Amino acid sequence: MIKNIIGGIAVGIANVIPGVSGGTMMVILGIFNRMMDAISGIFKRENSNRKDDIIFIFQVLIGAAVGIVGFAKILEVLFNYYPTQTIYWFIGLIAFSIPLFLKGEMKGQRLEVIPFVCGLAIIFALEYFNPGKGKEVVNPEFPVLSVGLFIKMVIIGAVSGATMIMPGVSGSMVLLILGEYYLFKSYLANVTSFSLDVIIPLGFMAIGIAIGIIISAKLCSYFTKTHKAGFLSLILGLIVASSLVLIPFNVSYDLSLIVTSLAAVIFGGIIVLGLSKIQ
Repeated sequence: MIKNIIGGIAVGIANVIPGVSGGTMMVILGIFNRMMDAISGIFKRENSNRKDDIIFIFQVLIGAAVGIVGFAKILEVLFNYYPTQTIYWFIGLIAFSIPLFLKGEMKGQRLEVIPFVCGLAIIFALEYFNPGKGKEVVNPEFPVLSVGLFIKMVIIGAVSGATMIMPGVSGSMVLLILGEYYLFKSYLANVTSFSLDVIIPLGFMAIGIAIGIIISAKLCSYFTKTHKAGFLSLILGLIVASSLVLIPFNVSYDLSLIVTSLAAVIFGGIIVLGLSKIQ
């Protein structure tokens, strides 16, 4: 039980950091296949292990919730005092995960060009068509409660839930590109205030997370069984493009910022390489 909760905490932390995939974290920690089997098992008519599957999923999700809420507070501080360096830390996490992905998930698989290019195109298109709102507001004000907000929170939750178990895809990175990441992070960082302006939107986000996890599990299971090489090539394209679109070009660089940003990239690489040793 403790191992599952700790693994969930690591997955939760990964889902708060743009560029880090919760699914990839599951692969590194060795619980990805167990999670896929557990989610699939819940919906099987005949499953003698349904109770164990539910308990396992519950333990991982409890850990994920602790990791998400706890680390959101840390990111709040990092973005307040070191916004550019924090972004470069994310970039380091992504860039150094690429060779590990090639060595691990892509081992024995041939890169398919078309899915890879599609992965690149998806991220570049999201960046191009995104108006950029929400990217520069580190601590946005909470919007007024409305039906539109509730629908948006379900969508945000679905993205987070889907990418929580999909290797190679970072939900926080997608939310950052779409301009919704800082709102998402601020809600999580203030959940302990128990304000209705925070609790109600998070409740709708929880609904979206459940929907996203179920859909993602079904898609991952289908494509890894029927189109594994193409599916992994698509994911690789998403990862490569993610490391490029996050580069902050609108910042005035001086020697100090360049040095600290480079150090942040290296630190991100050290973390990724360290996690790979766990496996």
